Amino acid sequence: MMAITFLFIRKRVFFIVCTLLFSFSNLYGSEEEKVRVVTSIFPLYDFASQVGGDLVDVKMLLPPGVEAHGFSPTPHDMVDVTRADLFLYTSNTLEPWAGTIVAALGAGKGKVVEVGTEILYKKDDHTASGVEDTTDRHHEGHNHSGEDPHIWLDPRLAMKMVEVIGAALSEVDPEHSEVYRNNSEAYTRDLDLFDIRTEQILQNCKVRTIVSGGHFAFGSFAERYGLTAVSPFLGYSPNAQPSPRAIAGLVKIVRKTGSTVIFHEELVEPKVARIVADETGGRLMLLHGVHNVSREELERGETYLSLMQKNVQNLKQGLQCQ
Repeated sequence: MMAITFLFIRKRVFFIVCTLLFSFSNLYGSEEEKVRVVTSIFPLYDFASQVGGDLVDVKMLLPPGVEAHGFSPTPHDMVDVTRADLFLYTSNTLEPWAGTIVAALGAGKGKVVEVGTEILYKKDDHTASGVEDTTDRHHEGHNHSGEDPHIWLDPRLAMKMVEVIGAALSEVDPEHSEVYRNNSEAYTRDLDLFDIRTEQILQNCKVRTIVSGGHFAFGSFAERYGLTAVSPFLGYSPNAQPSPRAIAGLVKIVRKTGSTVIFHEELVEPKVARIVADETGGRLMLLHGVHNVSREELERGETYLSLMQKNVQNLKQGLQCQ
C-alpha cells in the first residue's frame, strides 16, 4: 500500500514539475517571439507601444530626463538597435545622431524607418513664428523656414505617424498584421477625438499668440488651430542661442498681444522664459514638447495623449480661452 502511495505521489510531483516547466517554456518563448522595437524619442515609443500592444517589446534610446537634441548614443545603444527587428526615428533634422546609428547597422537584421520622411511639416516662409509680423520681417533669429521636425505635435500628423508605424510592424511581423491594423485604427480614433476637442477649446481665445521662451517647436500645432507661435530661438537648431535683440523682440510681442503667460519647454532650465516674464510681469507655464519624459512622468505612466491634454489645458488658461 505504501509503495502504491509513493508511486502515486511521485507521478503527481512529476506531473506538476512538467506542467511548471511547460508554463515557463511558454512564458520565455512568448517573450522571445515578441517583435523587438527600438525608438529614438518618446512619441515614437508611445505610438509603437499603442500599435504593437503585447506583441512588441519597445525600448526608447533616450534615457528618462535627457533632452533629445543633446543626446549621443552609447555603444550599448548601437548594439540594441542592431539586434532590433525595427528601429524607428523621426528624421535626421531632429535626431542627427540617428544617422550615426543607421550607418553602423550594416550587420543588423532589422528594418529601419525614418517616420517623418514623407510627412514632415514643410513651409517655405514660416511666418507662424510671428516675430517678423509684429516687428521687422528680417528680425534676427526668427526665420523658421524649412522643415519643422516636431511633427507629432500636430495630432493629424501624429495620426500619419501611427499609420507608418503600423505598416512597418506589419512588414516585420506579417502574421499579426491584422492586429496592428486594428490597433492603429483604434488609436487613430483616440487622436482624432483629441484633435476635435482641442479645436473646440482653442477656437475662442482672447490671446491668439503662443509666446514661448523655449526652442521653436509648436509652429505646426499653432497653425493647425489658427494660432501663432513665437520663440526667440533661431530655426530648429538644437545649439541655437537667442540674441539679446531677439529676446527684446519677444518682450515687445508680449506687450502688444496682451499675453500674461510665457510658456517654457520641458527638461531644461527656462532661463530665457524667466527673463521675458520678469521684464513683462508675466508668469511661467509649461508647454511640453513631448520629446522625452522625466523619470517621474514615466513612472506615472504619462503618454503622448496625457501630456498633450495637459498642454491644451495650460493653453486654455494661458491664452484666456472661453
